[in-house]
Amino acid sequence: MSTAIGADGASNPGAGGFSGEDIAASEKLSGIYLRVAVGALLVNIAMAVSFTAMSFFTPVILSQFPEFTSSSFLVYYTLLGVSSALAMPVAGQLVDKLKAQGLLIIGGIIAAVGLIIFGLSTSLWMFYLAGIVIGVGVGLSAQYVPIVVVNRWFFRNKGTIMGVVLAGSGVGGMILGIGMPYLLDSVGWRAASFFLAAFMAAFTILPAIFLVRNSPLDYQIPGYGETAVNADEAADVSGVEPGLTQKEAFSVPWFYVLIASYFLFGMTYAMTQHFVAYLSGTPWGIFVSSSKISAVVITATLSLIVFKPLIGWLIDKMGLLPAMWLTLGVAGVAVFISTWVTYFIPYLVLIVIMSLGTSNGTVSPPLVAQATFGQRDFSKIWGVLGMAYPIGLAVGTPLWGAFPDKFGSYGAGFVLVPFVTVIFMIGFTLSVKKTRKLWAKNQKK
Repeated sequence: MSTAIGADGASNPGAGGFSGEDIAASEKLSGIYLRVAVGALLVNIAMAVSFTAMSFFTPVILSQFPEFTSSSFLVYYTLLGVSSALAMPVAGQLVDKLKAQGLLIIGGIIAAVGLIIFGLSTSLWMFYLAGIVIGVGVGLSAQYVPIVVVNRWFFRNKGTIMGVVLAGSGVGGMILGIGMPYLLDSVGWRAASFFLAAFMAAFTILPAIFLVRNSPLDYQIPGYGETAVNADEAADVSGVEPGLTQKEAFSVPWFYVLIASYFLFGMTYAMTQHFVAYLSGTPWGIFVSSSKISAVVITATLSLIVFKPLIGWLIDKMGLLPAMWLTLGVAGVAVFISTWVTYFIPYLVLIVIMSLGTSNGTVSPPLVAQATFGQRDFSKIWGVLGMAYPIGLAVGTPLWGAFPDKFGSYGAGFVLVPFVTVIFMIGFTLSVKKTRKLWAKNQKK
């Protein structure tokens, strides 16, 4: 059985057994590799249903049900976020049995059913039930599968490909952000919810049938660029992938430091949910028009589409931790400065820079998990770790709302962001460096 020489000069026995034709094909982003990447990107577009589209329903539904308060109604969205996060460990245990395609189909159907329930709802408990069902479906499919598929199929330029795939949620956000107001005005919120059910089903089930595939091992071919990477990333000659098992990972104290770091990361960037409220509250006594607020939201969304691939590219070029320190550090400083900015154009520039931090929220965490624990049981380990960031977002959103209540403005929270960034980045850095020593020959990441 032959071996390949990795980019660092190390012999990679994981390349053994593959034909010369398979190895040559795995060096090109074409064929099945391109189809899987496109499929994962299309699935991630479905994430915009819960991230973007659902927010448009709140004022319409509250106007139809005046007995609902805003806080009582929005409990459905908290339930959606928490249930989607809690569904991810279940997905991690099921992915080897059902395959990525099976999870997409089952999760897509469940989410679509939840959106139908939402469209039929006439009371709070029905909206709450809908939120839970939508969340479970999203957690089993669009929130989990694209990341695992990219990790399994792509070894070269993994950060860049991860960033491009996860930019799909921004593309979906732009599509639905433009289309939802028109849809709500023309057909009403119930029909709009049924449309989103069809949208969710289309962008999960169809890619599962035609594009997304579970693993290159199912086809006995190498992953993209796998034969050229070092032995810390590819399987050995016996087919065992490097890294810790799920049981071993759970016994390492740094696993829990990593969960806390993800959670704190999510809580910090839950601030983005309050941009509209902050600007609507006449910061510094200055009136901000609705058109300018809309420009801020659109700018932030467009920045996410651009920055997710950029951050992935930086990770591939600079290394994971240096790229995170740079981009999150710059973003944290931008948030700090924004507290004192009273001119719109400079504030808009700072919003663009802040988006570096928001973009990291989806691109970097799975790469940190893989760098820390390796490939071996990534799909199961990520099922648990991956729920910490969205739960942090869910918990952090109401906590950010407490700042203007307690201190009169959001400023007291904004000035803390760079300092909190240093805390969770130290957690990421120590977790990667301390845990890699247990299994990896190449300690640098």
